[in-house]
Amino acid sequence: MEEDASPAELSRSQGFLKRHKILLIILSTGIILFGVLTLTLVLYTQDRGQIAKGVILEIPLGQLPIEEAHSKLKQLRNETYKRPVQFISGDKKFNISMEELGFTYSYDEPLRQASLIGREGTLFNKAISKYKASFGITFKPDYHWNDQVLTEALTKHLSTLNIPAEDAHFSINSDNSLQIILEKPGKQVDINSLITSIKKQALDEAQIISIPFSTVTPSLTKTVLENVKLNKHLSDYTTCFNPNQKERTLNIQLASKALDGLVLKPGGVFSFNNSVGPRTAEAGYQEAIIIEGNKFVPGLGGGVCQVSSTLYNAVLLASPSLNVIERSRHSLPIAYVPPGQDATVAYPTLDFKFRNDSNGYLLIRSSINNNTLLFSLVIFS
Repeated sequence: MEEDASPAELSRSQGFLKRHKILLIILSTGIILFGVLTLTLVLYTQDRGQIAKGVILEIPLGQLPIEEAHSKLKQLRNETYKRPVQFISGDKKFNISMEELGFTYSYDEPLRQASLIGREGTLFNKAISKYKASFGITFKPDYHWNDQVLTEALTKHLSTLNIPAEDAHFSINSDNSLQIILEKPGKQVDINSLITSIKKQALDEAQIISIPFSTVTPSLTKTVLENVKLNKHLSDYTTCFNPNQKERTLNIQLASKALDGLVLKPGGVFSFNNSVGPRTAEAGYQEAIIIEGNKFVPGLGGGVCQVSSTLYNAVLLASPSLNVIERSRHSLPIAYVPPGQDATVAYPTLDFKFRNDSNGYLLIRSSINNNTLLFSLVIFS
C-alpha cells in the first residue's frame, strides 16, 4: 500500500514544475524573439540592388539602383569637365574648362566601396554598417590633376598678361648721340602659385580665382651703361622692302624700333619675341601678307620676319662674338635675303635667339631709310 506524498514533497514538485514551465516560456520567447530579430535583419539587409540609404558620392545616392547611380555620376562628371573656371586680373577675365586644365577623376572605386555597405560580413555586420550609413556617409572621388597639361593651358591663355622687364638701353637722339633710358621691372603670371590656388579652389562651383604675379627684375641697369664706352663695330646688314605696302612697312617700323638701342650684356641671350613683344592690334600691328603653312595669306604682323631675318644676317657676320642658338626658316622662299638665310618668328612659339659671347656689351642699332632696313651691331666695354 503506497504512502501519500508529504506536503513538503508536493510543494517541491509543484515548484519544479513551475520553474520548468517558466524556463520553457523564457526559452520559447527567446527563440521567437531571435527568429523575429533574424527575420528582421534578413529583411533589413536584403539585397535589392540599391545603394544604402545615407550614402553621398558627390550627390546623394541612397536607395538608388547601382546602375542608375553610375549613370548619374557619369553625367555629373561630364558636366564637371565642361565647367569653366574664371580667372581674373583687373578688368580682364579668362574662362578655362576643368578638362582643359588637366582635371580628371574616377568614381569607380568609391562607388564600389559604397555599394558594399550592407553586403559584407555576417548578417549582424551588414545590418550595423547599413544602419550607421543611414545617418550619412560621404565618399570622395579619386581626383587627379595633370600638372603638365595644367601648366600648358595656363601659359596658353594667360601669357598675354606677362610684361617683360625692360633693361636699361640707349635712345638715339637726333644728333646720333646716345641717351640712357632707365630700366623697368616687369611682371609675369606666377604659374606655381596659381596652380596651388586652382587645386584648392577649382572644385567649388562658380569659382573665381585671382591671377597672382611675380616681379621680373631687369638684367641690365642704367648704372652699368653709364660706365661703358664704344669699343668695336661688329657688323651691318641691310635689306630692302616696298614702302608702298603701307601695312607691312608699318609693321617693319614698329618691330625695328623696339630693337633700336637695346643692349645685351656679356653672356646674355637675346630673344626676338621677348624684345619685340606680341604682335597684336593693340600694339599697333596691321594685317599684311605672312607665310602660314605653305601659303601666303593675310595675317597680323606681316613683315616682322624681315626684321628678324635682317638682324639674323647681321649676327652671322658678327661671329664668333655672337652665336645663334635658335632660328627657324620659312616654309617658302622669301626675296629679301638669300635662300636659307632667313629667320622666321611667331609669338610665342617660334623665336630667334642669339648669345653675346664677347667680353663687352652689345648695342643693337636699327634704322629705316626710304626702302631699306639697316641693323648695326656695336660692342661697348
